[in-house]
Amino acid sequence: MTISAVRTINRASRPPGSSSRGLTLIETVLALVIILIVIGIGLAYQFDARDKDLLQKAAVKLEAMSSRGHAMSVLNQKPFWLRVEHDKVVLAGADVRRAVSEETGDASGLTPDQEYGESHEEIYDTLAAGEAAIAIRRWGAQEDAWIRPEPGESVIWHFQSTGLCEPISIRVAKGESYVIMHMNPLTARVDDREAVFVQ
Repeated sequence: MTISAVRTINRASRPPGSSSRGLTLIETVLALVIILIVIGIGLAYQFDARDKDLLQKAAVKLEAMSSRGHAMSVLNQKPFWLRVEHDKVVLAGADVRRAVSEETGDASGLTPDQEYGESHEEIYDTLAAGEAAIAIRRWGAQEDAWIRPEPGESVIWHFQSTGLCEPISIRVAKGESYVIMHMNPLTARVDDREAVFVQ
């Protein structure tokens, strides 16, 4: 006598629509692709936000430096300027912290004919450009006549002690994104601002 045991699976006892098999390879790959697309979009927005933040902070710092230089030139009746270099912007001018020499009566840094020499400048503030490119456009120049100094060169924007300064535009750019500030010649503050942020 032979006894055999056969195990049978009753398919009728499973709930309808359930399956015992797992995900197929195509379903797994499709899920991974969707996850990677979502991560990629999130990273793109993060880098765009970082560029926008970098440009806006540089623009605010430049406006603060120009306003400070203008105010210092009027208050101290001495020359001040922003020196735009390839990789930084420097607020410099006469040394107002030193007292006038009692023997000569001359202010520090003034040449005998009472003109100020840039070789005797005092640096008051510096903005490192970092990844941004800073350029200026003189008043009356064409729309695309931006001056960005080469390494070792600089462009000077003077603040007169009378309260006037040359009307210029300053552009802070990174890639295709930029902020342009049109500076007021009476206050050395931003008169008008244009900003384009490319994503």
